[in-house]
Amino acid sequence: MFEVNDKVVYGLVGVCEITDISAPPIKGIEGDYYFLQPVYDDKGIIYSPVNSAKVQIRNIITKKEAEKIINIAKNCRADSRLNENIPPAQYDEMIKSQEPMKLLHLIRVLYNIKNERAKDLRKMKSADSRMLATARKLLYGEIAASLETELSELTDELDSYLGQS
Repeated sequence: MFEVNDKVVYGLVGVCEITDISAPPIKGIEGDYYFLQPVYDDKGIIYSPVNSAKVQIRNIITKKEAEKIINIAKNCRADSRLNENIPPAQYDEMIKSQEPMKLLHLIRVLYNIKNERAKDLRKMKSADSRMLATARKLLYGEIAASLETELSELTDELDSYLGQS
């Protein structure tokens, strides 16, 4: 069970802070719910049942894990695992997994696709572009929250590493 002020990753919303644990102010709903405030979205409070398995909720990664991911991203050109192609049918599964290494791999592969298409003066497919935006939001937000750094600075840094041809 999580506690008030914990930062968690909640489904496809990304990093949220638990602001309260109680019954929500909605008529007919009882039991304990997490009151989740998205950290990098201006969406309102999300109410999630404490004992629900519908939407995945987990602690954010540690500072040490975040630093490790950044180091892997710095050396992504030399990392053959990060440059292995992924079938588009697996993109959704990788996003939903919320696993930082899978998200990192997906971002790298999508940047490789984007760079290849740019060589032919073509834009990235809109579905690929949406997947890239979602994966970046989830991974970069989690790393920024665990390092307690500005998301915009971290985004620029990671994009410079992962976007390399």
